[in-house]
Amino acid sequence: MGIAFLTAILEERGHHVVQHYGYVEAVEHVLRRHGGDPVDEALRTVRDPAASILRRHDARRLFEEVSASVSSTFEDFGVERNNVKCDSRHFKGDVGELRWVLDHREEHVFHEYFAGTELERIRAAGADVVGISVADERQLVSACVLASLVRERLPHVRLFMGGNYWARTMDAYHDPRFAGLFDHWDAIVYAEGFRPVIELVEGAEPATVPGVVWRDGDTVRVNPRGPAPVDYESLPTPVFDRGIRQWSPDFVPPLYTMSNCPMRCGFCSIAAGSDSFLHKPRVMSERRVAEHIAALGVERVDFVDEYLTVTRQLRIGRELARIGHRATWQCYLTASDQLLKPENCRALAEAGCRAVQLGLESLDPDTLRQEAKPWNHPANYGRILRNLHDAGIQVHVFIIVGVPGEPINRSLRWLPFLEEHGEHILTIKSGRYRLTRRAPDERAASLHQLSGLQVTGEDQKLLNLNRDQFRYTTGGLSRKRVEAVRDLLEEACRRHWAYQVTSDTPWWTNRGRFTLEQLRADAEILRAHRPAEPSIPAGHLKRGLSKVASALHDELGLRAAPATFEDARDIAARLDAADVAGAGANGVGRGAPSPAGQRAGSRGR
Repeated sequence: MGIAFLTAILEERGHHVVQHYGYVEAVEHVLRRHGGDPVDEALRTVRDPAASILRRHDARRLFEEVSASVSSTFEDFGVERNNVKCDSRHFKGDVGELRWVLDHREEHVFHEYFAGTELERIRAAGADVVGISVADERQLVSACVLASLVRERLPHVRLFMGGNYWARTMDAYHDPRFAGLFDHWDAIVYAEGFRPVIELVEGAEPATVPGVVWRDGDTVRVNPRGPAPVDYESLPTPVFDRGIRQWSPDFVPPLYTMSNCPMRCGFCSIAAGSDSFLHKPRVMSERRVAEHIAALGVERVDFVDEYLTVTRQLRIGRELARIGHRATWQCYLTASDQLLKPENCRALAEAGCRAVQLGLESLDPDTLRQEAKPWNHPANYGRILRNLHDAGIQVHVFIIVGVPGEPINRSLRWLPFLEEHGEHILTIKSGRYRLTRRAPDERAASLHQLSGLQVTGEDQKLLNLNRDQFRYTTGGLSRKRVEAVRDLLEEACRRHWAYQVTSDTPWWTNRGRFTLEQLRADAEILRAHRPAEPSIPAGHLKRGLSKVASALHDELGLRAAPATFEDARDIAARLDAADVAGAGANGVGRGAPSPAGQRAGSRGR
């Protein structure tokens, strides 16, 4: 998204800009090299609007089989369901590890593509400046390998790194070893790039540009951000590279219309790259948003704002109608009680909303308050999911297990919840709690102010976006018990009605392309004509059940030995029922803990 805006800004100033989304083409290059002509046919299938679900399934399975044949001691590379992974086996976040990887870059799975195709493209463009964006930690090694090749083979080119990743690893710049990485590039833009990139492209020295990291001899300098963040209303319509196609029949642009999130959830630092992070966000007017969509000439949009409010979506819909352009979208939304009214969900759908991603996170109100999400009311989740589903809006839910202080028995309640409400959910992402750099929780933990968690040891993984050197201190929580619940939730996901059909459709760009009715019909076709997706490995399930059993004994004094996934789900359902019965006897609303749950909760906090 940042590159598209930067391209528009630079072109307004008379610069010629060539964009290239190298990660997409690099993946396809590796697949073609190992799979030949069948891969080309499979790539045509994922971009064919008329392709059947069976053809899409077979294309996905081909990608998985071909990527599994890629032999690499350097990365774990592969297509897995609707995702691609390229995880370094030698880099886990240490600055020294990254330098070692660059010294052995020829072993990288994308090296051949970078050294040939990508470098030739840069030469052909006659570039005097090259910028490489790292939006996510998993892109870091690949981006740095490309940068090292550009610096070595095209030494006359000024080379800058940018992207959201660099705003979240500020501590790494103080590591003495980090200075050596500037052998591979000239500067890093860690802040919003709208102004810094213009100045760098037009010849300014990094030492003079706000929001830039640069090397001064053997010392790394970090220039402060600019004093006046760019007004989002002033941004031109983004210009996207149409040469590299998404794995989608049509082009679906991501649109970022707000500088950061107005919420301050304890675990989140997604918006750390914003110049107004944790302050009032700058917001593009709904009229301007509609004008951008119309100017791009697209019918579907992926809003990547951290939070697109109901009111804002309705206004965007009205502005699109005013100018006569019809478009639909997907976006992030909170599980707000506004969604308890079916008419509000129907209004969203009529405006153009086709899919939402909801951060449910926890079923424990105490946990939600701790993580600064008090607007989430778990007792209302079921009604909200049903209302959205009935309005035709597809729902993706996020779940977090292992939040400090949350007992394992509370996380286990997700199993009966997903059983009861799974019909109204399309996709599920369950993840374990991570102490994310620059998130409010990470700061509190550094100051020893985060209850239930203790930062341990010296921080050696400064380039890891998650500060994983911590241990749980209360409630019998442990990494192994948290992973046990994660395994059970993964099994619940695999049993979900839409798991197979959504496995065969690359997200997020295709979300909202098909109606819920079409997806259900495709799910039935797959069940009839293709093998079911496998369960989690038996060893993982057995280990998970054992760890959950010990946690239930420690937290609740409950002697239970679940032997199957169904046993664990049924135990959690009985705990829920006991909570409801206890709450009713005490005149308390649904969702309050039973006396046993209260005792376990107090120990857990």
